[in-house]
Amino acid sequence: MLTKRQLKNVFSENGFTPLKRFGENYLIDGNIKDMVMSHARIAEGQAILEIGAGLGALTLDLAESGAAVFAVEKDRKAFLILKDLAGDDFPNLKIFNEDILKFDLRKIASRGKVKVIGNLPYYITTPVIEYLIQNRNLITTILMMVQREVANRLLACPGTKDYSSISCFVQYYIRPEYIHTVKRTSFYPSPKVDSSLVRLNVLDKPLVEADDEKLFFKIVRGAFNQRRKSILNSLSRERVLNISKEALSKILARIPIDPSIRPESLTLSDFASIANAVSG
Repeated sequence: MLTKRQLKNVFSENGFTPLKRFGENYLIDGNIKDMVMSHARIAEGQAILEIGAGLGALTLDLAESGAAVFAVEKDRKAFLILKDLAGDDFPNLKIFNEDILKFDLRKIASRGKVKVIGNLPYYITTPVIEYLIQNRNLITTILMMVQREVANRLLACPGTKDYSSISCFVQYYIRPEYIHTVKRTSFYPSPKVDSSLVRLNVLDKPLVEADDEKLFFKIVRGAFNQRRKSILNSLSRERVLNISKEALSKILARIPIDPSIRPESLTLSDFASIANAVSG
């Protein structure tokens, strides 16, 4: 892993400026790197997908572990620098200059399910999580650093201010686990906020049973789009369920769910019950 001084030298030698729009903040804290490696629990020969390899703060250690490492870096200049730093020392390391959202995970899953590791910039965190969940049948676990406020939403429980539609979406498919707060000073350039290291454990099956997943998530999104309103008011709108309040009240009474309750107080099981009652 490069130190702050070494990073500055590399930037200068290569005419490289970290791009804010890509959220390019490079890890310089060896203790955090060691923590990530410890929690990665890597087995020799295991397929590892690293998202946002940057300048190799984790990449080379991952390769040294003997894993089959597939490192994806979108920035062309960072990709070329990393290729130069890695050299020909690691036949088990393949580096791709690609957008992770367009990356075909199937081409690296021939060894079995993939373990994902990454440091995700804020602007792309939700799309990447959605991409990984869409490919969850190819993934065992996801270990990543995200902005602390994002981590709070991923981990949030019903009745808390951070509980939201992304909490429900993630927890439907995944068991999230907080590991450690990563201070902003652990990166260069330093971001404006701290990050959290989290593990997302892919479930064998969704946490609750929804007969119609599309309807289930439509209800979740519709509810949280009007989180200050009662569940009756938020779901009866034309753009959500488009049914009368009277009809929805009867459905909620059968479950039973209080029609005056706010969305943030409902569990995944509650949302599934509503979706199943509506679809039934």
